[in-house]
Amino acid sequence: MISRNFFCYSRRLLALLLAIAALSWAAGYKIIPWTPRAIDTYPAKLASEGVTIAADPLFTDELAARVFDRKDMLTRGIMPVAVIISNGNDFPVEVEGPSVELTCGRDRVKSIEPLYAVRCLYDKKTARKVRIPVPLPIPTITIKECDADACFDFNHKFLAYKRVEPHATAGGFVFMAVSNIPDLRNALKSAVVFIRNIYNGKTGASMLYFEIDLKPAIVAASGK
Repeated sequence: MISRNFFCYSRRLLALLLAIAALSWAAGYKIIPWTPRAIDTYPAKLASEGVTIAADPLFTDELAARVFDRKDMLTRGIMPVAVIISNGNDFPVEVEGPSVELTCGRDRVKSIEPLYAVRCLYDKKTARKVRIPVPLPIPTITIKECDADACFDFNHKFLAYKRVEPHATAGGFVFMAVSNIPDLRNALKSAVVFIRNIYNGKTGASMLYFEIDLKPAIVAASGK
């Protein structure tokens, strides 16, 4: 005859295994494919010297989670901004992603490196340990959660130093630390994305800088 203790132990073991499976599924960072849309579909954009650049701020946790597998990016103060460059010239154009800034009222927020953004999201650790308390007699176990895939994804999607060939479109993301900006949604309605370092990829000559008003993107995404 099977004892009651065996049934209790079995139920606890099953509960533990389900918890481990759920945690393992949730803990693993999943890379979400992203490619820029047609430039005309972005509400916030500016054209100059044959180049059109659009800016698409992912200003809520929900919007950011569609591209990056984190449900708390904005809660943790990191806002991804997609920058899409459409080059209508007969020569390549180069854009320096690290030069992109967000001007929001009196605040000028510089973009941060993608790996620093990941460290902010993961409590500034490249790996952390999650302790799971379980009912006795099964001891507490430790599961190691690593963000290596997140590092790869953030770095891969980073705008970095983007070269856009003639009559082509390309883009990537810059990451802004926005935890010090209160009421971010409304603040972004009067904000601009400032892109300073844009070059003629054939001659190396500097091109005009871009200041992209974000209000159209905020209004389109939030409906007001």
